[in-house]
Amino acid sequence: MKTDIPQPLFLSVPEAAKLCGVSRNTLYTWVRRGKLSAYQTPGRTNLIRPSDLVKFMQESGLFVPGPLQDMAQEDESNNQPVPSESGKEGHVGVLVVDDDPTSRSVMVRALNDEYKMFQAQTGYEALHILTLRKEVRVVMLDLRMPGQHGLATLKEIKELRPDIQVVIVTGYAGEIPEELVSSGEVARVLEKPITVEKMRNAVAGLIDESPS
Repeated sequence: MKTDIPQPLFLSVPEAAKLCGVSRNTLYTWVRRGKLSAYQTPGRTNLIRPSDLVKFMQESGLFVPGPLQDMAQEDESNNQPVPSESGKEGHVGVLVVDDDPTSRSVMVRALNDEYKMFQAQTGYEALHILTLRKEVRVVMLDLRMPGQHGLATLKEIKELRPDIQVVIVTGYAGEIPEELVSSGEVARVLEKPITVEKMRNAVAGLIDESPS
């Protein structure tokens, strides 16, 4: 699917190890010990953002090649979470995660008068935004997305940010295990097609219920 959303850049472990001048095993050890941040795919492949590698190398006193610095700056510039034009600083954040640009646009327009809106096309991009944007308190999450199913993304969201309220917005509600709803991991389930009023009421209710 063609999209105008820039995709994050990633380095493989062998590429990062070469840039640091160490073995793959050494770099894997840094990742496992949490010294170097990495994202993990469903196939358990570790991928490293250029900016995370630059930060780690600078803190460790390692030489950072100019091309790597340029790559990190370009990636961060292209992938800064940008609120909708009507979003205002200081407002509660809401993140819409859906691979369909039309669905994202509808949800953003429905909510951007009240909340600071962010958008993500994939689960990986959503997790990156949640790492950077602590003001996000509600996630509107689709189930069927390329790369990673919404339920896998839900699990990772809760591990990263247990405080986040997750609303599943889907045409496949039957795929959601009942225990996820009863346990509160899924705060609401909204079935597509959804009205603007239902969307607004669901988010407003969760914001009212959650701690500031």
